[in-house]
Amino acid sequence: MKRLTIVVISILMSVSLSGQRLFGGSGSDFGSFGKRVTKVVLQGNTLTDIVLADAVKKNWIISPYEFCYIEEYERIKEDTSFNFLLRTDGIFNKEYEPRLEYLTLIKGGPEFRKGLFMTTEYISLPFQSRDDVSGIAHAFLPAFLNIMQNHIISAQKGGLAQSKRKSISSYLNELNGRQLIFGVDDIGYQTGEDEIKWTFRNRAEVSDNDIKENAMRDYTKNTAVSLVISPGDSGGGYCYKLLIGSDNHKLYYFRKHRFNSGKQPGFTKKEIKQISLQYNN
Repeated sequence: MKRLTIVVISILMSVSLSGQRLFGGSGSDFGSFGKRVTKVVLQGNTLTDIVLADAVKKNWIISPYEFCYIEEYERIKEDTSFNFLLRTDGIFNKEYEPRLEYLTLIKGGPEFRKGLFMTTEYISLPFQSRDDVSGIAHAFLPAFLNIMQNHIISAQKGGLAQSKRKSISSYLNELNGRQLIFGVDDIGYQTGEDEIKWTFRNRAEVSDNDIKENAMRDYTKNTAVSLVISPGDSGGGYCYKLLIGSDNHKLYYFRKHRFNSGKQPGFTKKEIKQISLQYNN
């Protein structure tokens, strides 16, 4: 399996994890999660930091939280009374520099002395391309935070093993006929006019990004929205494909694939067919 290296922001440390895996940790890591303060690590006064801080204030309920900057994080990262929520850079095998950014939740502790790769990582979600200027991921930040919190709650109730298994498969059978909104750039192959709508029996549409963003920000009921995260250049690489409920922030689908000049980023024809089966019964 291809390996992915996570580099914490601009700090010269890394952790290695499976490129398809979302969830980490063991059952014993989650029991006292709510008793530890979650430090939300900000890079500075960037727009993404402002949106992240606002999303945390409105959505983070699973533990006490505080905001900090890199300098404080460096001083306290070995303290077991803290968890850390931070943006990280990821680099795959044979890549020369990070091209994707992740939102990662890790546990503080003395393991940092052996390198970040030895620490407990609860969950790492692909977030955006490092050179992304669209800001589309900002509309999904509340959903990302709730996906993380739901994972912690599930693990505390004994559902960690199931979460780990389903992180590689999907929850497509739970879509329950939700209306689907695919971004116009999220389909990785040429489709005819209204082909997606017909394939999903009028329960799906291909729309501009502003429609996707509005659905997420308005918590549109009984709807799921696509998000494709890939490097902004055309030199090939890896892309992630997600389907997220706009009202319940449930992650229904998570996949990645390697793309190149012959295989574009986005949902493949095979994936669209697989997802559409939930609408053809």
